[in-house]
Amino acid sequence: MSILVDSHVHLHEYGDGWRSYCDGRYLMLAVSDDADSSVVTVRLGRECAHVVPAVGVHPWNAARVDVSETLRTVERLVVEHGIRFLGEVGLDRAFHPETFDVQLRLFEGFLRIASDYGLGLSVHAAGAWREAFEMLRRYRIPAAVFHWYTGPPDLLEEIVAEGYFIGINPALLVQKKHEAVLERSPLDSVLTESDGPYSYRGLTLGPEMLRRLLERISEIKSVDVDEVSKRVAENFGRLLSSVGLRSGVSPR
Repeated sequence: MSILVDSHVHLHEYGDGWRSYCDGRYLMLAVSDDADSSVVTVRLGRECAHVVPAVGVHPWNAARVDVSETLRTVERLVVEHGIRFLGEVGLDRAFHPETFDVQLRLFEGFLRIASDYGLGLSVHAAGAWREAFEMLRRYRIPAAVFHWYTGPPDLLEEIVAEGYFIGINPALLVQKKHEAVLERSPLDSVLTESDGPYSYRGLTLGPEMLRRLLERISEIKSVDVDEVSKRVAENFGRLLSSVGLRSGVSPR
Protein backbone atom coordinates (compact mmCIF):
# COMPACT_ATOMS: atom_id res chain seq x y z
CA MET A 1 0.00 0.00 0.00
CA SER A 2 1.25 3.50 -0.88
CA ILE A 3 1.95 6.16 1.70
CA LEU A 4 -1.32 7.17 3.36
CA VAL A 5 -2.69 10.56 2.33
CA ASP A 6 -4.34 12.80 4.90
CA SER A 7 -5.50 15.85 2.96
CA HIS A 8 -7.10 17.53 5.99
CA VAL A 9 -5.74 17.13 9.51
CA HIS A 10 -5.50 19.61 12.39
CA LEU A 11 -2.02 18.47 13.33
CA HIS A 12 -1.42 21.42 15.65
CA GLU A 13 -4.17 20.11 17.95
CA TYR A 14 -2.17 16.98 18.81
CA GLY A 15 0.40 18.80 20.93
CA ASP A 16 3.66 16.87 21.10
CA GLY A 17 1.79 13.80 19.86
CA TRP A 18 1.95 15.12 16.29
CA ARG A 19 5.42 13.60 15.93
CA SER A 20 3.98 10.08 16.00
CA TYR A 21 2.45 10.79 12.58
CA CYS A 22 5.70 12.06 11.08
CA ASP A 23 7.35 8.67 10.58
CA GLY A 24 6.93 8.16 6.86
CA ARG A 25 3.53 6.45 7.00
CA TYR A 26 1.53 9.58 6.21
CA LEU A 27 1.65 12.48 3.80
CA MET A 28 -0.41 15.28 5.34
CA LEU A 29 -1.94 18.59 4.40
CA ALA A 30 -2.06 20.15 7.86
CA VAL A 31 -4.72 22.84 8.24
CA SER A 32 -5.04 25.64 10.78
CA ASP A 33 -7.90 27.09 12.82
CA ASP A 34 -6.74 30.68 13.36
CA ALA A 35 -3.70 32.96 13.14
CA ASP A 36 -1.96 31.46 16.19
CA SER A 37 -2.39 27.87 15.04
CA SER A 38 -1.25 28.92 11.56
CA VAL A 39 2.10 29.91 13.04
CA VAL A 40 2.34 26.49 14.71
CA THR A 41 1.40 24.69 11.50
CA VAL A 42 4.13 26.53 9.60
CA ARG A 43 6.62 25.31 12.19
CA LEU A 44 5.40 21.72 11.86
CA GLY A 45 5.90 21.98 8.12
CA ARG A 46 9.50 23.04 8.67
CA GLU A 47 10.14 20.18 11.07
CA CYS A 48 8.58 17.36 9.04
CA ALA A 49 9.05 16.83 5.29
CA HIS A 50 5.79 14.86 5.18
CA VAL A 51 3.72 17.86 6.30
CA VAL A 52 2.41 20.41 3.80
CA PRO A 53 1.27 23.38 5.90
CA ALA A 54 -1.93 25.33 5.24
CA VAL A 55 -2.69 28.59 7.04
CA GLY A 56 -5.98 30.37 7.61
CA VAL A 57 -9.00 30.77 9.87
CA HIS A 58 -11.84 28.27 10.24
CA PRO A 59 -15.21 29.93 9.49
CA TRP A 60 -16.41 28.95 12.96
CA ASN A 61 -13.79 31.38 14.32
CA ALA A 62 -14.61 34.24 11.96
CA ALA A 63 -16.42 36.37 14.54
CA ARG A 64 -13.51 36.12 16.97
CA VAL A 65 -10.90 37.77 14.76
CA ASP A 66 -10.11 41.18 13.34
CA VAL A 67 -10.57 40.48 9.63
CA SER A 68 -8.06 43.01 8.29
CA GLU A 69 -5.36 42.12 10.81
CA THR A 70 -5.88 38.39 10.28
CA LEU A 71 -5.58 38.71 6.50
CA ARG A 72 -2.36 40.67 6.90
CA THR A 73 -0.97 38.00 9.22
CA VAL A 74 -1.86 35.17 6.87
CA GLU A 75 -0.44 36.97 3.83
CA ARG A 76 2.79 37.61 5.74
CA LEU A 77 3.09 33.89 6.55
CA VAL A 78 2.50 33.03 2.89
CA VAL A 79 5.21 35.42 1.71
CA GLU A 80 7.80 34.80 4.41
CA HIS A 81 7.51 30.99 4.47
CA GLY A 82 6.52 30.11 0.92
CA ILE A 83 3.18 28.65 2.00
CA ARG A 84 1.21 27.18 -0.90
CA PHE A 85 -2.15 26.35 0.75
CA LEU A 86 -4.79 28.17 2.74
CA GLY A 87 -6.97 26.13 5.07
CA GLU A 88 -9.19 25.52 6.82
CA VAL A 89 -11.08 28.38 5.23
CA GLY A 90 -14.57 28.82 3.85
CA LEU A 91 -18.20 29.39 4.74
CA ASP A 92 -20.72 27.79 7.07
CA ARG A 93 -24.47 28.39 7.00
CA ALA A 94 -25.24 25.05 8.64
CA PHE A 95 -23.69 25.57 12.09
CA HIS A 96 -22.95 29.30 12.32
CA PRO A 97 -25.38 31.23 10.10
CA GLU A 98 -25.33 34.14 12.56
CA THR A 99 -21.76 35.06 11.53
CA PHE A 100 -22.18 34.52 7.79
CA ASP A 101 -21.55 38.14 6.82
CA VAL A 102 -18.15 38.24 8.51
CA GLN A 103 -17.38 34.75 7.15
CA LEU A 104 -17.94 36.12 3.65
CA ARG A 105 -15.59 39.05 4.21
CA LEU A 106 -12.90 36.80 5.60
CA PHE A 107 -13.25 34.15 2.89
CA GLU A 108 -13.18 36.78 0.15
CA GLY A 109 -9.97 38.12 1.64
CA PHE A 110 -8.44 34.65 1.59
CA LEU A 111 -9.53 34.19 -2.01
CA ARG A 112 -7.79 37.42 -2.98
CA ILE A 113 -4.59 36.19 -1.35
CA ALA A 114 -4.92 32.78 -3.03
CA SER A 115 -5.52 34.41 -6.41
CA ASP A 116 -2.56 36.79 -6.02
CA TYR A 117 -0.11 34.02 -5.08
CA GLY A 118 -1.56 31.04 -6.95
CA LEU A 119 -2.43 29.10 -3.79
CA GLY A 120 -4.61 26.06 -3.24
CA LEU A 121 -7.39 25.90 -0.64
CA SER A 122 -8.80 23.39 1.80
CA VAL A 123 -12.44 24.49 1.85
CA HIS A 124 -15.07 24.11 4.56
CA ALA A 125 -18.49 24.89 3.07
CA ALA A 126 -21.19 23.27 5.21
CA GLY A 127 -24.56 24.59 4.11
CA ALA A 128 -22.89 26.98 1.65
CA TRP A 129 -21.43 24.64 -0.95
CA ARG A 130 -22.71 26.53 -4.00
CA GLU A 131 -21.62 29.93 -2.70
CA ALA A 132 -18.12 28.72 -1.88
CA PHE A 133 -17.75 27.03 -5.27
CA GLU A 134 -18.90 30.07 -7.22
CA MET A 135 -16.46 32.27 -5.29
CA LEU A 136 -13.59 29.88 -6.06
CA ARG A 137 -14.43 30.06 -9.75
CA ARG A 138 -14.79 33.83 -9.70
CA TYR A 139 -11.30 34.19 -8.25
CA ARG A 140 -9.91 31.49 -10.58
CA ILE A 141 -8.43 29.46 -7.74
CA PRO A 142 -6.08 26.87 -9.29
CA ALA A 143 -6.58 24.07 -6.75
CA ALA A 144 -9.07 23.23 -4.03
CA VAL A 145 -10.23 20.35 -1.86
CA PHE A 146 -13.83 20.39 -0.69
CA HIS A 147 -13.34 19.01 2.80
CA TRP A 148 -15.90 16.41 3.98
CA TYR A 149 -18.23 17.09 1.06
CA THR A 150 -21.92 16.39 1.74
CA GLY A 151 -23.40 18.88 -0.69
CA PRO A 152 -25.77 18.56 -3.66
CA PRO A 153 -25.07 15.87 -6.29
CA ASP A 154 -25.37 18.31 -9.19
CA LEU A 155 -22.79 20.63 -7.64
CA LEU A 156 -20.50 17.66 -7.06
CA GLU A 157 -20.38 17.15 -10.82
CA GLU A 158 -19.44 20.81 -11.35
CA ILE A 159 -16.71 20.65 -8.71
CA VAL A 160 -15.17 17.62 -10.39
CA ALA A 161 -15.48 19.22 -13.84
CA GLU A 162 -13.59 22.25 -12.52
CA GLY A 163 -10.71 19.97 -11.53
CA TYR A 164 -11.19 20.37 -7.79
CA PHE A 165 -10.99 17.45 -5.35
CA ILE A 166 -13.49 15.85 -2.97
CA GLY A 167 -12.34 15.09 0.58
CA ILE A 168 -13.60 11.75 1.91
CA ASN A 169 -13.02 10.97 5.57
CA PRO A 170 -13.80 8.16 8.05
CA ALA A 171 -17.32 9.53 8.55
CA LEU A 172 -17.90 7.40 5.46
CA LEU A 173 -18.21 4.45 7.84
CA VAL A 174 -21.36 5.85 9.48
CA GLN A 175 -22.71 8.71 7.35
CA LYS A 176 -24.95 7.69 4.43
CA LYS A 177 -24.81 11.14 2.84
CA HIS A 178 -21.01 10.93 2.65
CA GLU A 179 -21.27 7.42 1.19
CA ALA A 180 -23.58 8.73 -1.54
CA VAL A 181 -20.99 11.40 -2.36
CA LEU A 182 -18.29 8.77 -2.78
CA GLU A 183 -20.52 6.67 -5.02
CA ARG A 184 -20.94 9.65 -7.36
CA SER A 185 -17.30 10.81 -7.23
CA PRO A 186 -14.77 9.60 -9.82
CA LEU A 187 -11.83 7.98 -8.06
CA ASP A 188 -9.50 10.41 -9.82
CA SER A 189 -11.17 13.26 -7.89
CA VAL A 190 -11.07 11.67 -4.43
CA LEU A 191 -8.66 12.50 -1.61
CA THR A 192 -8.66 10.79 1.77
CA GLU A 193 -8.64 12.88 4.93
CA SER A 194 -9.02 12.33 8.66
CA ASP A 195 -10.11 15.73 10.04
CA GLY A 196 -8.37 14.56 13.18
CA PRO A 197 -8.55 15.01 16.04
CA TYR A 198 -12.33 15.06 15.88
CA SER A 199 -15.10 12.94 17.38
CA TYR A 200 -18.08 12.06 15.21
CA ARG A 201 -20.91 9.61 15.97
CA GLY A 202 -18.72 7.49 18.21
CA LEU A 203 -15.69 7.61 15.92
CA THR A 204 -12.43 9.26 16.94
CA LEU A 205 -11.22 10.58 13.62
CA GLY A 206 -7.49 10.65 12.99
CA PRO A 207 -4.76 9.48 10.58
CA GLU A 208 -4.79 6.00 12.14
CA MET A 209 -8.24 5.49 10.57
CA LEU A 210 -7.03 6.02 7.00
CA ARG A 211 -6.38 2.33 6.28
CA ARG A 212 -9.91 1.41 7.29
CA LEU A 213 -11.17 4.31 5.21
CA LEU A 214 -9.32 3.02 2.15
CA GLU A 215 -10.80 -0.43 2.70
CA ARG A 216 -14.31 1.02 2.77
CA ILE A 217 -13.65 3.08 -0.35
CA SER A 218 -12.39 -0.10 -2.00
CA GLU A 219 -15.62 -1.88 -1.10
CA ILE A 220 -17.88 0.90 -2.36
CA LYS A 221 -15.97 1.51 -5.59
CA SER A 222 -15.25 -2.20 -6.23
CA VAL A 223 -11.57 -1.41 -6.77
CA ASP A 224 -8.67 -3.24 -5.11
CA VAL A 225 -7.57 -1.41 -1.98
CA ASP A 226 -3.97 -1.10 -3.13
CA GLU A 227 -5.17 0.47 -6.35
CA VAL A 228 -7.35 2.89 -4.39
CA SER A 229 -4.37 3.84 -2.24
CA LYS A 230 -2.20 4.36 -5.32
CA ARG A 231 -4.81 6.49 -7.08
CA VAL A 232 -5.36 8.69 -4.02
CA ALA A 233 -1.59 9.24 -3.71
CA GLU A 234 -1.46 10.19 -7.40
CA ASN A 235 -4.36 12.59 -6.88
CA PHE A 236 -2.56 14.23 -4.00
CA GLY A 237 0.56 14.55 -6.11
CA ARG A 238 -1.48 16.36 -8.77
CA LEU A 239 -2.95 18.67 -6.15
CA LEU A 240 0.52 19.60 -4.90
CA SER A 241 2.01 20.03 -8.37
CA SER A 242 -0.83 22.38 -9.31
CA VAL A 243 0.58 24.90 -6.80
CA GLY A 244 4.23 24.23 -7.51
CA LEU A 245 5.05 21.59 -4.89
CA ARG A 246 6.63 18.18 -5.33
CA SER A 247 4.72 15.30 -3.74
CA GLY A 248 5.73 14.87 -0.12
CA VAL A 249 7.85 18.01 0.07
CA SER A 250 6.74 21.11 1.92
CA PRO A 251 8.41 24.54 1.82
CA ARG A 252 11.47 24.87 4.05
